[in-house]
Amino acid sequence: MSEIRQNLLTIKSCNQLTNSNLPNYEKSPTSKLYNIKYNQPLINVLMIKKPWDSTVREAMIELINHLHLNYPQIKVLVTEDVADELNNEKTTLNQILDKSIDHIIYTGKNKEIINKVDLMITLGGDGTILRGVSLFSNVKVPPVLSFAMGTLGFLLPFDFQNNMECFKSVYENKALALHRNRLECHVIRNDDENGGDRHLDEQKQNHNNTPEKREMIHAMNDVTIHRGSSPNLTSLDIYIDGEFFTTTYADGVIFSTPTGSTAYSLSAGGSITHPSVPCILLTPICPRSLSFRPLILPSTSDIMIKLSKNNRNNFIELTIDGISQDDLHPGDELHIKSETIILANEKIKQQKSFIEKLKNNKGTYINNIEYNDQNGIWCVANNENQWAKDLNSLLGFNSSFRDQKGKKSHL
Repeated sequence: MSEIRQNLLTIKSCNQLTNSNLPNYEKSPTSKLYNIKYNQPLINVLMIKKPWDSTVREAMIELINHLHLNYPQIKVLVTEDVADELNNEKTTLNQILDKSIDHIIYTGKNKEIINKVDLMITLGGDGTILRGVSLFSNVKVPPVLSFAMGTLGFLLPFDFQNNMECFKSVYENKALALHRNRLECHVIRNDDENGGDRHLDEQKQNHNNTPEKREMIHAMNDVTIHRGSSPNLTSLDIYIDGEFFTTTYADGVIFSTPTGSTAYSLSAGGSITHPSVPCILLTPICPRSLSFRPLILPSTSDIMIKLSKNNRNNFIELTIDGISQDDLHPGDELHIKSETIILANEKIKQQKSFIEKLKNNKGTYINNIEYNDQNGIWCVANNENQWAKDLNSLLGFNSSFRDQKGKKSHL
């Protein structure tokens, strides 16, 4: 990418930057949180913003100005769409950016950016965080520092007015982080059952000329299987740890992390779960059987969902963190597990991605399970009790009719 000069702002390619310098996370002796420790000073900061919002855009430019003035060694990265947005804001740039220094931001393709980031800063709501984390679907996520921009959400511990103090605490290795788990979702396409040509383009891209039927995607919130516009209920065979568990008939099923327990899963009747609880939530969506109730499974569970070949629907919708994926078809399989758990059985060893993890990660095997808590998502936190405060302030948890005394009824 050639350099682009826009008044005070210069846009350069992120390929000029050093590779990621991710921190270590050390359990705090005084709280449930972890200390964020960079072995080398952090340099590359990725900013993710709510798209095309003038208030958020001005806040981002203000933060860029602060970093360039007070941390000249910091390199700010943005995605290409944000770079275009900033590049068109002559007036705002001139009003906010300090004219005594040159301001440079870096951008590139998403696959180029993710190898450069030491810290991710998000400006917006929960959706902005999910979008930022989704860039790192199959790689480690840098620590996330999230600022609320007039939007309430369960993942937004800091007000933007405190942005200078918050960044300083991270930069000086004084910040604390809450660990949030991600789900690792493997989609296995049954091409033989569906014409054999659905992934012809992917097969052509495979340098070994062998069909690639596996896809891996990560979820911060949830993995959802839903009948969509089809009139019939979905028929799903669910296996847990290699054993058949049940066949479901429902509109769909949600597999959620504790972080996602306050999202779609909660609306479908699932339990609210503290983000530190190591588990996977299984929540049915409008099941035919009233005895099919939400479940909380241990994070060590290896879950396999197979679409029954007797399914009356020709396709079933798959969404991950609210983003639509390629539809599933009868005979396809979905394998879900916690990202922090590495299974070492013979079936998984056949998958190259797992073999690489077994070679590269250090840990102790217990009953063919390796626990690696350096994976997942690390969110900079202000205190360990923020979750409880959010339940009360955002959900009005356990509110009674007496709490509404004095408020006028609109009925």
